[in-house]
Amino acid sequence: MFKVIDNYLSEDNHLRLKDILESNNFAWYFQKRSVNLKDNNKFDFHFGHNFYFNDNVTSDYFKFLNPIIEKLEVNSLIRIKGNLNVVTSKPVNSKPHKDQPFDCKVALYYLNTNNGHTVINNKKVKSIKNRIVLFDSSVEHYGVTCTDEPIKVVINFNYV
Repeated sequence: MFKVIDNYLSEDNHLRLKDILESNNFAWYFQKRSVNLKDNNKFDFHFGHNFYFNDNVTSDYFKFLNPIIEKLEVNSLIRIKGNLNVVTSKPVNSKPHKDQPFDCKVALYYLNTNNGHTVINNKKVKSIKNRIVLFDSSVEHYGVTCTDEPIKVVINFNYV
């Protein structure tokens, strides 16, 4: 069970966020492992940016997420993390996982359109710019890299 909403933000808010996260000044941090990849694939990294973690704002860019947070009607944040995958020559699946070991909500916001996707309950959710997908943290999901664009960027919100 999940819900997909297209054109989630106004075009201005989406483009502002996209311009910031794709700029040369935005800090993406190398992450050695992407959720234990299947088939011992050697592509075992991505780039991440924590916006909110351990009850604290951890990024100067947090304020640019306010339009998303307000629309989600968040009572309490748990974690917000940006994930950037670089293009791969063939699609690479991460291992199915749950974001949290307890019940909460998950929202995945897609920054750009590409042929990567997320699989939730064996159903493919395409990476389309300004799309958000909502589901419970009890639902396993996994990401798939893109092969047609330089990057795939998703912002992951965990909240109640």
